[in-house]
Amino acid sequence: MSLTSSEKNVCLVCNVETNSIHNSVNSCRACSAFFRRGILNHKNFRCRRGNKNCIMKPGDKLFCKYCRFQKCKAVGMVLKNVTSESPSDIPYIISSVNECKIEESFIPPVPADNSKFSDDIKIEDNKILLDMKQTNSYVNNIFSSSTSSLNNLGEYTTCLQRIIIGVKNLFTNLNYTHPENVILTREADIRRFVKAWQRFIKFSPTLLMSLEEFVNFSLKDKWTIFRSFWRDAYTLVSSVYLSKIKNPYNGPIILCDERHLLKLDGGEITDPNIDDKSSKEILKLIRPTLDFLHKYVHKPIRDDNYDEIEIAYLIIQMMFDRLTLDKTTMECQKIGNEIIKLVNDELHNYYHYNKKMHNYAYRITEMTKLLSMIREHSTRHREIELISKWMDIIDMSFFDSI
Repeated sequence: MSLTSSEKNVCLVCNVETNSIHNSVNSCRACSAFFRRGILNHKNFRCRRGNKNCIMKPGDKLFCKYCRFQKCKAVGMVLKNVTSESPSDIPYIISSVNECKIEESFIPPVPADNSKFSDDIKIEDNKILLDMKQTNSYVNNIFSSSTSSLNNLGEYTTCLQRIIIGVKNLFTNLNYTHPENVILTREADIRRFVKAWQRFIKFSPTLLMSLEEFVNFSLKDKWTIFRSFWRDAYTLVSSVYLSKIKNPYNGPIILCDERHLLKLDGGEITDPNIDDKSSKEILKLIRPTLDFLHKYVHKPIRDDNYDEIEIAYLIIQMMFDRLTLDKTTMECQKIGNEIIKLVNDELHNYYHYNKKMHNYAYRITEMTKLLSMIREHSTRHREIELISKWMDIIDMSFFDSI
C-alpha cells in the first residue's frame, strides 16, 4: 500500500512533520535517537498510565516512554548490526533512592503542615471522643488533587522508586527521623497512641499519591483503597522505625509515638479519665495481640533487615490487595493488577542484577509471611476494638468514622 504525500511527511511514531528516514522508517531524529538509546542501553520502560495505550500527539513535551518505544517497534524501526534481546532478557537495574540516579535536588520538599491537629481528645465513660471530620477533610483534599505528590521529580522513576521517596517523606512528616531520641517507659498515656494514629491517617495519603497511577483513580476508589490500607501500612512503617531504634531491651515493646516506647512487661496504659481497673484491663486485653506483633512482625523486620525496595514492594502489595481491588471499579482493578506485575518484575531484576541473588525464593517467602502476619495483626486489632467496646473497657469507635 502506497503512502500519500502527507503521510510521508510525518514521523510514524509521534506524527511530527518530517521527511527523513531513520532506522528504516519515516521518523524524526528525536524518535529515532530515543529508539536507538533504548536498544543500546537495554532500557525497560514502564507505561505512565498503566494501560499501555497512551496517545502521542505532535507538540507534546513528555511522551510515555513505554508506549513510545512500543510504537517505534510497531512501525518497523530496526537497528542494523544490533541484536535486540527479548524484554525478559533485558537487565533492568533498579536501586534504592540513595543509589539511583535521582539527585537529591529532585526530591520535592515535604509539604508544610498548615493544618493544626485538633488536640481535643476526650475520654468520657471509657469512650474516646475524637472528631475525625477535620482529618477526613484534609485527606479528601489530598485525594482530590490531579497531580502526583512527587510531580516535581526531574527523572523517570519506577513504581518502587516513587514509593521509596514517598516513604522517606512520610517518615519526615511523622517525625520518624531521630530514633536515637526515643525513650523507653513503663507507663504511657493512651492519648499518645491516638495522636500517632491520627497523624498517620493524615499523612499516609500523600504516600499513595506518589504513584501517578493512583492519582488517576476516582475519589471513591482512592478512599476504598485507603480504608483497607492504612492499618497494615501503619503496622509496617512503625515497625520499620522501631527496628532502627537501638534498644538494649529484647522483650516485647510497642511504639507509642515518635518519642516513646512502652515496655509491655510491667507496663501500663493510663489516662486521668480512665480508672485503674480499666487501665489494667486494656493492657490485659491487648497483650496477646502485642506479643503476636512482637514475635511475628517486629522481630522478623529487625532480623531480616529488609531494604528500602523490599519495604516499598510490601507497601504496593498492601495498596493493591486482591480483596480490596474487588471493591473498586474494573479500571482500577486492571491498573492495580498491572502494577503488581510491574513491581514483581522490578523486584526480580533488582535481586538478579543488583543483588546477584539467583535463588531468592526464600526471601520472597519470608516477605509473604510477614505481609500475612501484618494483615492478621490488623484483623486482631479490629476484634479488640469490638470486644473492648462490648465489655465497656475502652470504646475506640472513632476509627469507624474514617
